[in-house]
Amino acid sequence: ASKTAWTDIDVIYVFFKGLETKHLMLTYDSATQKWTPSVLPGDASLTDEDFDGLTEHTLTAVYLPTPVYVTTDTPGQFTITCDGEKPFYGFYLFQEGQAYEIDGTTVKAGLSLEKPADFVQIHIPCDPTEVGGTFGCRLIRPVACAGVGVDGKVVEKELQAGARLNAISDADGLLFAGRLTSPGTAADYTFTFATDAEIYTLLRDSKTLEPGKQYNFPALTTIGPDDWNKTAAEDLYVDLGLSVKWAKCNLGAATETDYGDYFAWGETIGYNEGKTDFVWSTYLFDNSASHDGSSFSKYTGSDFDTLKPEDDAAYAALGGKFRMPTSAEIDILRGLRKEWVNNYNGSGIKGYKFTGSNGNTLFLPAAGYRDGTNLVVAGSIGYYWSSSLYGGSLKYAWHLLFITGGGCDTEGNSRYCGCPVRPVYSD
Repeated sequence: ASKTAWTDIDVIYVFFKGLETKHLMLTYDSATQKWTPSVLPGDASLTDEDFDGLTEHTLTAVYLPTPVYVTTDTPGQFTITCDGEKPFYGFYLFQEGQAYEIDGTTVKAGLSLEKPADFVQIHIPCDPTEVGGTFGCRLIRPVACAGVGVDGKVVEKELQAGARLNAISDADGLLFAGRLTSPGTAADYTFTFATDAEIYTLLRDSKTLEPGKQYNFPALTTIGPDDWNKTAAEDLYVDLGLSVKWAKCNLGAATETDYGDYFAWGETIGYNEGKTDFVWSTYLFDNSASHDGSSFSKYTGSDFDTLKPEDDAAYAALGGKFRMPTSAEIDILRGLRKEWVNNYNGSGIKGYKFTGSNGNTLFLPAAGYRDGTNLVVAGSIGYYWSSSLYGGSLKYAWHLLFITGGGCDTEGNSRYCGCPVRPVYSD
C-alpha cells in the first residue's frame, strides 16, 4: 500500500550483515521491469572472499523516495544523507534480517519492504509544482533512516514531536510522513500546512490515527469550518520598521494581551499542549545523571549556539518564515521607544509597549514564567525567549526581561524554565 509501482528513478540499497565497506545499489528499469545491481563504492566488486568471511548470510534493504548518499565515514555504519549533509526525514521502506543464499556467482533473496513501526502518511492534494510548504502536528515526530549498521540494523534519527515535516511530491500532491506519538489512541489533532505567505490549519477532535496508514486530507482550496482555515502570514505580524516583523501575539495566544503558551528553551511542546512540569529532569536536552543541567545532548557549546528550525517553537507552530527572535533582534527591539503600561487598552493587562519609527506599536504582556508546576510573577514581570544560547553558561539561554515600572533588558535564564515566545517573521 505504501509503494504500488516502481519508476526509473527508484533505487533500493542492499547491505550485507558483516560486510563493512561494500553494498549494492539496485536501480529499476521500467522497460524490462527488472532491477540492475551495482556494487558500491564505484570501483568495487563482490568476491567469494567477501562472503566467506561472514558468519550470517542476512541482508538489510532500504528504499527512500529521494536521491541519497551512502558513505562509510562512521565506523561500523553506512551513513545515509540527503544532499550530502543531513538525513532525509520522511517516508522510507526497509527490511532487516532477510536471509539470502549464494548459488554459484549469484546472490539470491526475496524482498518485502515495509514501513517502520508507528509511521503514518498524510497526503494533501495540490499541484506539487506550484505549492511548496511544510506540515506540522505536535503528535507526529519526523524520523529519518540515517544509516544501516554493519550489524544489519537500521539506524534511525528522530526529531522531537511537533517539528515540521518536509514534503515528498507525487503526481497529484504532497506526501508527509512521520511517527505517531500515540498510535491508535483518540486525541485532538491540530494540523498545519505552511508556506511563506499563508498558514492552513485543520482541526480534528477525538481523532484516532492508525500506524501504517495513509490519510487523504482535503485539498488546500477546501476552506470551511470543518476543513482548512486559511490565514495570511502578514495578518499575524506588525512592521515596526526593523529587520524583522514581530508577531502581534504570543505563541499560543488569540489576542495581543493573552499570555499564550510557555515553552522550555528549544522544546516545541508547551504547557498548553501537555508539558506541566518545568524542571531539569523533564528538559528534552538534559543529559546529566543528576538532572542539574551540567551536561546536554544538544546545544552543548561545541555544536550550535542558535536553535535549529526543528527545535524552534515558533517555526514548529507557524512554519514559513516565522521563527523565534535572536538575542540581537531582541536588543534592537529594546532600542525602540518603549514604556511600561499598567492597563493596556483598558484590558487590565500589564506589560511593555514598543513603538517603531513608523508609529506602529507592539505590546508584550507581563506573562511571567513557569518553574516546576508553578506560574511565577505573572502580571508583574515579562520573560521572553530568544533563540540564542547564553555565552556565559550552557545552562542558560538569552531572554528578554522587563519588570513593573522598571527596566527592559536581556539576560540568561535556565533552559528548563517555561517562558512565552513572541515569534518574528524574517524576510
